[in-house]
Amino acid sequence: MKTKLLAAALVLGATAVLAASRDVVVEEKMAFPESLTSTPDGTLYIGSMNLGAVYRAQPGRGTALPFITKEAGNFGRVLGVLADSSTNTLWVCDNDGARASLKSFALGSGTPQKAYDLPGGGFCNDIALKNGDAYVTNTKGGRVLKLAKGADALTVWYTNDAADPSLDGLVWQGDALYTNTYNGNHLIAVPMNADGSAGKGRNLTTSTDLYQPDGMRLSAGGKILMVEGRGKDGNGRLDEVTVSGDNATITVIKDHYVLPTAVTTVGATAYVLEAKLNYQRDPALKDKAPGTFTAHAVPLK
Repeated sequence: MKTKLLAAALVLGATAVLAASRDVVVEEKMAFPESLTSTPDGTLYIGSMNLGAVYRAQPGRGTALPFITKEAGNFGRVLGVLADSSTNTLWVCDNDGARASLKSFALGSGTPQKAYDLPGGGFCNDIALKNGDAYVTNTKGGRVLKLAKGADALTVWYTNDAADPSLDGLVWQGDALYTNTYNGNHLIAVPMNADGSAGKGRNLTTSTDLYQPDGMRLSAGGKILMVEGRGKDGNGRLDEVTVSGDNATITVIKDHYVLPTAVTTVGATAYVLEAKLNYQRDPALKDKAPGTFTAHAVPLK
């Protein structure tokens, strides 16, 4: 009996690993997805910037299907998405012309919950959570905004004083928030003060030059993962970032992606999302079909 149970456990374990290692595609031709997130069971949520919708891939499925439509979410352009299983919440960055907002939905059903406008407008890009508080990057204003747990409005938590305001990806590691500038190619560390306020941000010296740094997430082991778009050469990449003081070592895990914009993890697997935004930006490609969009499964050591 024990032998049978052990064999069954091994089969289940192998099935789970296989499911977690499968690429996931969005088949909508003009979706141009910008962000993705995941839950521990392997469900992936992918936001479409171009079509203004959220897609979901159930565990082990290779295709992300429509989950929250443009009409149901009252979306403009969907950027950052972040799943919080502990509160059954899916956070979404929505931008519609002059209006920018952080929205919350029920994680399981996609039912709309609340919307929080960015003070003074801006461009809601990505989301990170710490101690139940939500933090978002405002790319046009060079700000990180905070929605305290139970609060009714976003407030300014950090402002980037540099000339380039294009704050994009962000992730917490301990009591430091790490963010980057998509246009300026900087990696910034912002410590949290004892009272919860933001300390002085500092640009880190990276071991290699960055180019179009974008989404960041932590691995299961607590390591910082980051994608870089790498421009028109198509050599987008997934990095591991190791910070020591004012320095950051950039280790390439895998490259040759087509303008990746986001990363998420399920156990020991990272998913790297190809946005293929060069098909919108490059005049030579604008009339060509981008094909399907893929969240590539990458085993982590």
